[in-house]
Amino acid sequence: MSEQNKLLMHHAIGSGHSSWAASMRILSFGGVAGPVLFAFVTALSAALRPDYSHTTSFISELGASGTPHAPIMNYLGFVPAGLLLAAFGISLMSITSRHVLAVAGSALVVLFGLGVAASGIFSCDPGCPVSGGSLENAIHNGIGPLAFIALACGVGLLGYDFRRLPYFRRFSLYSFVTSVLGLLFIAAIVSSLEAKTLTGFWQRLFLATLFLWCAVVGIRAFRYRRQ
Repeated sequence: MSEQNKLLMHHAIGSGHSSWAASMRILSFGGVAGPVLFAFVTALSAALRPDYSHTTSFISELGASGTPHAPIMNYLGFVPAGLLLAAFGISLMSITSRHVLAVAGSALVVLFGLGVAASGIFSCDPGCPVSGGSLENAIHNGIGPLAFIALACGVGLLGYDFRRLPYFRRFSLYSFVTSVLGLLFIAAIVSSLEAKTLTGFWQRLFLATLFLWCAVVGIRAFRYRRQ
């Protein structure tokens, strides 16, 4: 191979790697954009429903089938925010090790994002009843808990892998604590379902805690890729 061809080949490889890194950098920002978009649309949708309670009601009730302004919550909130979070999970696969736990952790973040998007497509019935209701309500109720557990567990697995990565090592303990808090908030949500007094409160604490982790790690991953 001539020197000119070698130079062309190296240039092509370098360009391809730069493009791939730029793509991963953009995807990593989904960890910030997804939560911000979801929070904004949730606040907007709730403002359009004067009788809605952030303390007692599921966020999904804002997108319940047949309720006022449900498409806003579902197709401006759940679906795009979920896809952004799934993109963030994909970007994590490019910065973690190839260890099976790291891959599983990133995959669980992707699964959570897809679950959020699917929750907007398969909306619950009005009031989001835990049992009974339509088939779509049953699908929605099946997706939600699995997505929440997936994210909490995925964060914990990634925290274990972060110990191996100098640029992310300081986020290892933070990830473990976030994972444990997430699982505790899920338990609190489940225990509140019968009385449904603080269900919305516990759900929001879960999302605030885990979304903050997504934003913090997303910014760190974005800076890492830029360097």
